[in-house]
Amino acid sequence: MLFTVYLTYLSVSCMHPDIVKVEEKLRSIRRGGYKVILYLTTLILSLSIVNYIFGEAPFAEVPVFLQPYRESIMLMRPLLIYVRAALIFIFGYLALNSICTIIYIYALRVADRNTAATIKSLARISGIAILLGLVGSVFNVSPAAALTIGSFGGMIVGFAFQTTMTHVIAGVFLLITRPFSYGDTITVAGQTGVVKEIRLMHLILDAGGEEILIPSGTVVTKILRRKISQQN
Repeated sequence: MLFTVYLTYLSVSCMHPDIVKVEEKLRSIRRGGYKVILYLTTLILSLSIVNYIFGEAPFAEVPVFLQPYRESIMLMRPLLIYVRAALIFIFGYLALNSICTIIYIYALRVADRNTAATIKSLARISGIAILLGLVGSVFNVSPAAALTIGSFGGMIVGFAFQTTMTHVIAGVFLLITRPFSYGDTITVAGQTGVVKEIRLMHLILDAGGEEILIPSGTVVTKILRRKISQQN
């Protein structure tokens, strides 16, 4: 047994640092997925227990062993809607945090930390808007009111992140279409350099002794010149 543990330790310690980082990210993603499942399962069980105690659908009435306290339970029934809303918000928010962490880890694969943090914040705001909509449905908010609130919230989020989302979408477009490759010499927006890195928010050019960061949205909308290598 000790020999097996020792071999495992040697194999892990001899792994390349990049491989170790990838393994750590995968473990973090798995942990985040397990947390999301745990929180949602706990939410479903909690709502079922509350409905069971108060005799709400799909249960017909207050359980037999709680019949002596039926009057007290009936007095607390008006608070049931707030209990449901609180459970949905608490466990929904915990699940949202885990989902945002997973999104952040994925974003780090194709973006720097600041961009990944921005994407995480955008996902959190969008998730909170959806979560508030779910909480509002518990209070029987009319569809028209929910639509108005959602549209207003979406407008605010859209204005707040308009520039960021423009560059993020352009960065995704560049990563998918690949109009140039690493090591190519290009000229865009009056700047010439060798392509060093393609990120979601920026294209990084090596201009010999300095780096030029060009926003992804600018790269997509401007005329781009690429130097073609002459091969004999």
